[in-house]
Amino acid sequence: MDLPVRDEDGMIEGWQAVARLDALTPGKPREALAGGRLVVLLRQGDAVTAYQGLCPHQAARLGFGRIADGWLHCPHHQARFNLADGACGPGWRLPALQRFATRIEDGVILLPDPLTPLE
Repeated sequence: MDLPVRDEDGMIEGWQAVARLDALTPGKPREALAGGRLVVLLRQGDAVTAYQGLCPHQAARLGFGRIADGWLHCPHHQARFNLADGACGPGWRLPALQRFATRIEDGVILLPDPLTPLE
């Protein structure tokens, strides 16, 4: 098994630290900045999913939204996005949220650097 390459600060090359895992509450979205972009982090157990932080409808901050029944609800107009894939729910014609790879090392949540969405 290859060990990750670390830079002079001990960070894993190609990844940026955005939050500590223990700072996230399961079932509650949390905002973070990555590469100057707002992202929303969603914790389910010890797994973390990262999506774009602004709703594609009117750029509401999704970190102020709520999670219910497997959906992230926008705080402004209640558009909802599936937690599993970011797809927009019924009643709205919005693109899916951009999703980003996540990695957890020593209790720190890492996102790609530079920040690029998964396909």
